[in-house]
Amino acid sequence: MKNDNKKNIHLDGIKVSTTFSGIKKTPDNEHDILLVQFDKPCSIAGVFTKSLTSSAPVNQCKSNLISSKQATVRAIVVNSGNANAFTGKLGEETVSKISMFLSKLLKSNTNQIYTASTGVIGKQLDANKIINSFKSMTSCNTQNWLQAAQAIKTTDTFPKIAIRTCKIDNVNIDIVGIAKGSGMIAPDMATMLGFIFTNANLPSNILQKILNEANETSFNSITVDSDTSTSDTVLLAATRKAKHNLISKHTDRRLREFRNTLSSLMLELAKLIVKDGEGASKFVTINVTGACTKKSAKKIALSIANSPLVKTAIAGEDANWGRIIMAIGKSGELADRDNIKIHIGDELVTYKGMIYKNYSEVRATNHLKQSEVNLSIDVGVGKSCGKVYTCDLTHKYIEINADYRS
Repeated sequence: MKNDNKKNIHLDGIKVSTTFSGIKKTPDNEHDILLVQFDKPCSIAGVFTKSLTSSAPVNQCKSNLISSKQATVRAIVVNSGNANAFTGKLGEETVSKISMFLSKLLKSNTNQIYTASTGVIGKQLDANKIINSFKSMTSCNTQNWLQAAQAIKTTDTFPKIAIRTCKIDNVNIDIVGIAKGSGMIAPDMATMLGFIFTNANLPSNILQKILNEANETSFNSITVDSDTSTSDTVLLAATRKAKHNLISKHTDRRLREFRNTLSSLMLELAKLIVKDGEGASKFVTINVTGACTKKSAKKIALSIANSPLVKTAIAGEDANWGRIIMAIGKSGELADRDNIKIHIGDELVTYKGMIYKNYSEVRATNHLKQSEVNLSIDVGVGKSCGKVYTCDLTHKYIEINADYRS
């Protein structure tokens, strides 16, 4: 696996273009539309929010994926500035209008057009602004991934992009991913969008299984503020241009490097989202061990990560470990009070049901002064573990979200 820092890796068969449509209100007319075109039907897989008030684009993507045994894609359209969520029948009609127009332009089926939107909830999306943008975008023949990542931002402070290379059957495989997300981030992903592209020659059913696995340890293991968005979407598309032998099972050993590489790329993007958490000043890793199951370990880790008391203590560089004890208890998961061990950085805090006799508040506080904080918790009831990534909660978060629509 190679972590390639080049921002403009080229994938044959893909055209990437962005433009300003006026959907997102910015002082300098930042681009707010992304169009990705494929020269022929490509494999596609997706994972989405579990919100019961999911957006029209999410519902459309999910419908496309189940419309055939091997779903394919010809174009992905993304807009920022408007989530097209809780917009009723009109929101669904907007998605249909965009899909029908683009499918005619590309001579494809409507179920090969995938849409995604991010921004304000409850405001009708003007389909004409997007459709009018296609005229200048469909003729584009470039691949500027950095520009693509810029176009899908909302409250993000920087574009999020990751690139990897690996091999299948000794054939070079390229993977590029872009993402956005900064707040309303919780498991079942976030108010986040992610788009990943590869030249691997893999059918959609295999892509879907690999994506599901990688998602659990990346986008589904982050939280900024415990809120789950209406719009979470991650799509993985494969052009199938690579000349390796056909693979029919996702468990095939020849896919091991690809699976690991994809997981690495997705985890990098997920961590970038947390590091760009609204108002965040610290990146926090919470590692829970000694749990009865992996599910239990992750639930405990999330209980800690989503606690406003824990997050504000970290922001204030206050080693108030009692709040971690509280969060473990409120998770509802099995933990042995007298065997819980908490580490703040390398500093052992609790031992045998009490504060450790050699615990140093000074050393624990010094660790919390770092930009990256590590909390390790052993709950003493089993051998399973789970890891979650989060950030602190600062005054800046309130400032951003109290004025989000302005």
